[in-house]
Amino acid sequence: MAKSKDNLIMQGTSGRVGRNLVFRLKGDQTIIAKRARQKTNREYSSDQQSVMNKFTRAALYAKAAIQDPQLKQAYQAKANVNQTAYNVAFRDYLVKPYVALLDDMGYQGNAGEKISLLIKDVLQVLSVKIEVLNASDVVVESGAATVAPLDTTNTHWNYTMTEENPDYENSKYRITLTDTPGKKAVEIKDYGEDATVD
Repeated sequence: MAKSKDNLIMQGTSGRVGRNLVFRLKGDQTIIAKRARQKTNREYSSDQQSVMNKFTRAALYAKAAIQDPQLKQAYQAKANVNQTAYNVAFRDYLVKPYVALLDDMGYQGNAGEKISLLIKDVLQVLSVKIEVLNASDVVVESGAATVAPLDTTNTHWNYTMTEENPDYENSKYRITLTDTPGKKAVEIKDYGEDATVD
């Protein structure tokens, strides 16, 4: 795939040239690509079929998402000049949210203490569930984190402990993130894992 930049002759060109080249516009770019050739009776491996199915589900989600005016506007706000709301929604389905930072420096095993999380996602996560596990992976407590006050981007979350945990230094957190497409991502973090050391 090639891109045409500052080419007065090719600028704005789209369509097929001969049997081999296809020109298409994407934002402010002209993309030059080899014409796709579809092989007939091709057999796909299970891994290839799995990827194709995943992309099909992403396409179906993106099509549905842009039918919702508010969701389309939210995705369009995340798009760059060469993207559409559909492109961003498609990517949101494929890319899992993740915990970029977990701050548990104020947690000393007491009820009422908080941990804070910085969550990254293409658009935003809608819910964060926290499970505190002991050294034997038994759940000490669990509950829902809440969005930090004044956060309009759903990136900063807090969880307030409800149980006493004398062995807190050997604890782990199982964090379940649910994003806008409804997909779940689960992460395990050790106590103090993201703590900075001077």
